[in-house]
Amino acid sequence: MAKPFDKLLKNVSKFAGSVVAFGPIRSAHRVTKELQQQGPSWTGQFSNSWRITTPDGRFYEGDGSTGEPRPINVPSLTFPQAIKTGFSKDKVVFTISNNSRWAGQAVDFLDDDFFRPTKEPQTQLGRSKWEISEVGRSQTSIRGDLIEPVGKVDTGKASRTAPQDWFTTYLTSGKLDKAITVEMNNMLRRL
Repeated sequence: MAKPFDKLLKNVSKFAGSVVAFGPIRSAHRVTKELQQQGPSWTGQFSNSWRITTPDGRFYEGDGSTGEPRPINVPSLTFPQAIKTGFSKDKVVFTISNNSRWAGQAVDFLDDDFFRPTKEPQTQLGRSKWEISEVGRSQTSIRGDLIEPVGKVDTGKASRTAPQDWFTTYLTSGKLDKAITVEMNNMLRRL
């Protein structure tokens, strides 16, 4: 009678390992792709600077080059890493970050002096989301701010390729949670 029970335990272990390993991998990939699409894309450098870090410190990242957003190779975990990570309380599975030198400005956390490096966005994604304001922008401002400056220097018509506070909105609007839930549910349906 121990044989069927051992087999059941082995199958449950494989199932749990698959969900723990591949659900978070697919979630990290989906979230990164969504961040690339939601964020600003003038030259494509910011879009191609996302990084996915595994629990053991390995990382996979875009090369920061210009052009349309390119997917990041999705990192994998070994079966033992997946089990250890998945069943450790309060353990982060993957960390997603952006290593662009302008990341703080691109997510609207830091003020800066903005200018157009080219006449129009260089990526199709950026051109598809490009907004031009009829008013200028404060000399030093948040990237997404298209509000008419009051008592400050007007630098001409301002523009943006992502709404102001797009990153905070993505994190707090439920889109992040939905991306993770969808991928984890998809993984459960495949098994």
